[in-house]
Amino acid sequence: MVCRIRAIGFISLVLCLISCGGSGSVNPPSVAIHGQVIVSGLSGPMLYIAAPGDPTKAYVIERDGRVKLILNDVLQPTDVLDITGTVDTSGECGLLGIAFDPQYASNKFVYLHYNAGSPIETRIVRYTMNAGGTLLGSPQQIFAFQQTSETNHKGGAINFGADGFLYVMTGDGGGQNDPNNFAQSGNSFFGKILRIDPSADDFPGDPNQNYGIPLSNPWVGVIGVKPEIWGFGLRNPFRWSVDPVTGGLLIADVGQGAFEEINFEPAGQGMRNYGWNMREGLHDSGNSGPAFSSPFKDPFLEFDHAYGRSVIGGFVYRGSALDPSLLGRYFFGDYITARIGSVPFTLNSGEANPISSNSIQTHSDSINVSLGANAISGPVSITPDANGEIIVCDLNQGKLIRLVP
Repeated sequence: MVCRIRAIGFISLVLCLISCGGSGSVNPPSVAIHGQVIVSGLSGPMLYIAAPGDPTKAYVIERDGRVKLILNDVLQPTDVLDITGTVDTSGECGLLGIAFDPQYASNKFVYLHYNAGSPIETRIVRYTMNAGGTLLGSPQQIFAFQQTSETNHKGGAINFGADGFLYVMTGDGGGQNDPNNFAQSGNSFFGKILRIDPSADDFPGDPNQNYGIPLSNPWVGVIGVKPEIWGFGLRNPFRWSVDPVTGGLLIADVGQGAFEEINFEPAGQGMRNYGWNMREGLHDSGNSGPAFSSPFKDPFLEFDHAYGRSVIGGFVYRGSALDPSLLGRYFFGDYITARIGSVPFTLNSGEANPISSNSIQTHSDSINVSLGANAISGPVSITPDANGEIIVCDLNQGKLIRLVP
């Protein structure tokens, strides 16, 4: 095996993995897509998110702790929030995720996921947006847990599910091969899907924990299993999304030695075990476990490290600007190879149909030709704008790029 340090950015944001090559994939010809830079001059941009209910506004988070407003595709000069004195940016830490409350129109709640403290914690903090959408204030910590001493595998995206609960996906705590078997342990928050209710408070005596545990969580009342847990067996689900049509979860999990994977979880279907650290994609990892539960749930797509080595999850495209043949395809990226690809996404009895890596359409060549010197070099999120069109957040370039015909 060849050990590679897989940097996610210019400030030592790394995915420390053991990488080895695999057999290449033969990809079908891709439909020509081009790129259009809409924002530049950002410092460590991590994720773009459209404001609900207002197509003129969007926001971008920067890794060191800033939230910035984009108004009609123009970056505004004044920060919406600056918590750079609080956020820890060692290794893969930082401001990693943002989510709008399902009732944002009435309560103006915005949730941030970041790392802070000594020792480092994962924190989910709720802020309230002002009426103009220009300032976040009144922070209240909702959920927090202490991280390991490793500085990689901290997860990233947070999203509200179709059920109105907040889903938090966590990395395995870092290091190689999940040495403590955290992802398969019921007594650990690492390597999990967590589901909490930020509108409730089951911990009235603890000012730092202000959330409820949904009674429909699968292990509520089970001794030895944290009741926040919804699912098991993830390595580092840095980017994942909720499909607004099916309500399902599309989970891109960064691999270690050989394979990247993308999983689909139908809405409301908890109790799944995605296999890490005993499996990587569809393959036995050689780690001994033990497993929390079996059988393991297979990904609907895996690809080897000849194609990509640090998967960046995206979403199912349902916009109107790109070629109609791309409708309903799942778009994703890879940070290391800077590829942008897509695959068909279809369901059978509520489950995603498995897709071979040979079905990946790679769009990066035409995108980068159109961008010239602005060619994508470090995609860290792929999210929709207000019209459902694709925005690529390029960490290395400090730019936001819209995909256009």
